[in-house]
Amino acid sequence: MNESGGFVDLRLNRQENRGNESFWPSFTDIMTVVVMIFLISMVVVLLRNMELVKELRATLQAEREAMELARAAGKEKQSIRAQLEAALEQLRAADERIAELEGRVARLQEQNEVRARAIADRDLQLEALLEERNSLAQQAAQLMLDREAAQEERRTALEERRQARQELEELQRAHLELKEELSRKSLQVAALKSKLQIQEQQLAQAREERQSVEEKYLQLAGDYDTLKVKYDRLVRPARSPKGRYLVEVRYYKRKGRYHIEWREGGEGEFKAVSRKKLDAILGGLKRKHDEGLYIKVILPKGNGLSFSEAWSFTNRLHRNYDYYYQEAPPTAETPAAEAPPAGSPAEALTPSGG
Repeated sequence: MNESGGFVDLRLNRQENRGNESFWPSFTDIMTVVVMIFLISMVVVLLRNMELVKELRATLQAEREAMELARAAGKEKQSIRAQLEAALEQLRAADERIAELEGRVARLQEQNEVRARAIADRDLQLEALLEERNSLAQQAAQLMLDREAAQEERRTALEERRQARQELEELQRAHLELKEELSRKSLQVAALKSKLQIQEQQLAQAREERQSVEEKYLQLAGDYDTLKVKYDRLVRPARSPKGRYLVEVRYYKRKGRYHIEWREGGEGEFKAVSRKKLDAILGGLKRKHDEGLYIKVILPKGNGLSFSEAWSFTNRLHRNYDYYYQEAPPTAETPAAEAPPAGSPAEALTPSGG
């Protein structure tokens, strides 16, 4: 610009034609430059917008495929899905930003058309056009800044997509490793099931053998009972509650839990008690009654006890508290440890309806 505030005249013979030049050629040059700036800006923005749209479409397609793969991975890929959705949200924001830029370009085009129609009134609108030029320069600078920001966002989105792909590949490798581990575990489970079936068969066989042993034991106990009765008749008086303090103990099992109830003197209601408490009660009664205790063990019908459980409980009570087993054995040939838990094992272990 020259000192008067106008543009420098670059035409030939400007000194000769200085006196004859008019205002209109200078204004035409100004408007030509303005229009060229708008056209070049619009072409650059449109070309860049087409490239961005293609890249965004390709990016959206790749993201959809990545999301489909992420869904197949299950719960372990939810964090990756969240990152992909965040990246997609950023891409959508970039798309919206591009749409906004397109709107701005459309508005600029409309403004250019308005300015083209306003050329007929150039005398009145020259100053307004100069101000508009400055505004457009600022908007062009802003558009450049927006384009750089959009490019930066695109680079960020591409980097995040690359990281997401890497994490997806790592998850796929981990998924394959888990499938192999699952196959190995399945083989181990099959082997363990086979071993368990063998052990169950062995356990069933052991139970059958135990049942057979208990039956033989019961038969031997019956034989012993017969011999013991005969022996007691010959050597020792039979076990009797006469002259003794009677204590009745009822023992049974319901739903896997053992139940103990007792009463004294053969009268009154049975009271539930724990084994430890029962020992304390019987110990106190034993010390209180010098004539001795007669422990009567009652096994109700359907008591749920095995032979060994009933025998062990009855034998322990008799050994510790019953008068009959507190006295010294009559002969050395029949030690107390071999005596049955009651006057006879059949009497002690036979279920009772009481």
